[in-house]
Amino acid sequence: MPRERQEIFRISDTEEKERIIVLAFEGNIAEEEYFEELQTIDDFNDSLIYLHLLKRRRNDTNSAPNHVYRKLKKEAKEEFNFSNKDELWMIIDKDRWRNIDAIIHLCKAEKNMYVAVSNPCFEFWLLLHACNFSSITDIEKEDIFENRKISNKKRYVDKILGEKLSDGYNKSNPRTNRLINNVRQAVIEAKGLYVEGEEYPNTLGTHVFKVVEKILKEE
Repeated sequence: MPRERQEIFRISDTEEKERIIVLAFEGNIAEEEYFEELQTIDDFNDSLIYLHLLKRRRNDTNSAPNHVYRKLKKEAKEEFNFSNKDELWMIIDKDRWRNIDAIIHLCKAEKNMYVAVSNPCFEFWLLLHACNFSSITDIEKEDIFENRKISNKKRYVDKILGEKLSDGYNKSNPRTNRLINNVRQAVIEAKGLYVEGEEYPNTLGTHVFKVVEKILKEE
C-alpha cells in the first residue's frame, strides 16, 4: 500500500506544504543543480511548495525518457498517495529521442504526471537566462537547433551558452548559480516561443517554464 504524502515531509524534516512537486530528470548534473539553486532564491514559493528532486547517481547512464518515466512512477507515483494538487514532472530533452510522444501518452494516462520537454536540450532553457532570444542571429538559431557535437564533451548549445556567460560553460560543473536570478526572464523568453496547444516543442523551445512558474511566487 502506498505511503501517505505526509511521510515525505517527515522524511525530509520539512513543514507540510500545500503542494508537492516531484521532479525527475534526464540529466543528472545541470538539471539537479539548477532546481536546487532555484529553491534558494527569494522568488521560490517555499511557503506553499515543497520541491522533491529524484536524483540519480553520477555514474547512472539510464537517461532515456522511458527510464526517467519508470523512475518517477516507481519512486514517487507508486510510493506515495499524492493529493490532487501535487504534481510529478519529467524534465527531458528532445534532441536524441524518438519516443517522446509515447512517453507523453503514458503520463497523460496517469493522474498527476506531466512532461516538460526542451528542444534541443535543457541547456537551451539555461541559455534563455543568459540572453534575449531576439538577439540571437538566424544562423545561430539553426546551429542551436541542430546542436551538433563540437568536441567529445561539448555540443553547440554548450558553446554558445558559455559565450553568453563570458566565462564558459561546463556540463560537469555548470555553476547554474550564475543564471538563477534571471529565471523570470527565462520564463518570459520561453513563453514567447511557446506554440499554444503543443505537447512539446518541435522547433526551438522549452516547456520547463510550465513547472517553474508553479514553483515561483506570484508577482
